[in-house]
Amino acid sequence: MAFIQTDTFTLRGYETDAFGRLSIPALMNLMQESANRNAIDYKIGINDLAQQGYGWMLMRFRLRMHQYPRYGQTIRVVTYPTFVEKYFIYRDFQVLAEDGTLLADAASTWLVFSTAKRTMVPLPDFIRTLSPPQLTNTLPKLALKPHFQNNPFTPTHQNEVTVGWLSIDQNQHVNNVAYVAWLIESMDDKLLETRELAEIDLVYRTESHRGDRLLVQSVAETDDSLIHRIEQSSLPSGDSGKEVLVAHSRWRVPSS
Repeated sequence: MAFIQTDTFTLRGYETDAFGRLSIPALMNLMQESANRNAIDYKIGINDLAQQGYGWMLMRFRLRMHQYPRYGQTIRVVTYPTFVEKYFIYRDFQVLAEDGTLLADAASTWLVFSTAKRTMVPLPDFIRTLSPPQLTNTLPKLALKPHFQNNPFTPTHQNEVTVGWLSIDQNQHVNNVAYVAWLIESMDDKLLETRELAEIDLVYRTESHRGDRLLVQSVAETDDSLIHRIEQSSLPSGDSGKEVLVAHSRWRVPSS
C-alpha cells in the first residue's frame, strides 16, 4: 500500500526568523516530522529500524524556497517516497500555502546503516519492497556527486562548533538539521540582513557525535552563491579530520 503524508502547521513565533519568515531549520524540522510520520505508516520508522539493528541516515537534500511563509500563516507539508533502489530510497517534499500555492519543495536521498558497525548496508527487504505512490510530478533524483563537491575550496569564513547534547538525535549522531543551522549562523551579517536563502543543496558525508569539534567553513562562489564545508577539527596528530558535509547555497534579495 502507498501512503502520502499531509500535515498542517500554523507557524509559531519561535519557528520564524528576525523578519518573521519561517526559518530554514524550522522548516526542515517540520519536513522531518512529516517524513517520520510517513515512514511509520510504511512500518519503516526509526523504531521499526532500530528493532532490527538499523538506522536512517540522510545522504542528499536539496531545498528550494519559492516563497517564504510568515508568522501565523498555516502551511501544508506533503511528503512521500518516490523511488527505491538497492542502497537508496528517495523522498520528495512539497510545502503549500492554504490556497495551494507552492512555497517550497525538496528532494532527498536516504540510506540505511548498521547501528552496531556504523556502516552503510543495502536496504533490507522490508524497505525495498515498499510501494511508492505512482505520481507524475516527482522531482529528479539528486546526483550522488554534485559539481560543487569537487570544486576548489579555500574558505574565507570559518567557525568552530562543539557538538552538544541537543544536536544528537535518536540515531545517536548529529541531526541533519543541526548542520544547516550551523551553516546559516556562520554567514556574514550583511548577507543575512539583506538576502534570503533561495536554495540549499547538501551532501552528508559521514557522522559526527557529541563532543566532536567541527569547523564550519564557507567561500563565495558568485555574488549570490556560496560553497560550504563542515569537517572535523584537526586531530591531535596534526592530521586533518574527516569531511562531514559539503553544500552549495544560493541567496536572493527578498521580495517586498
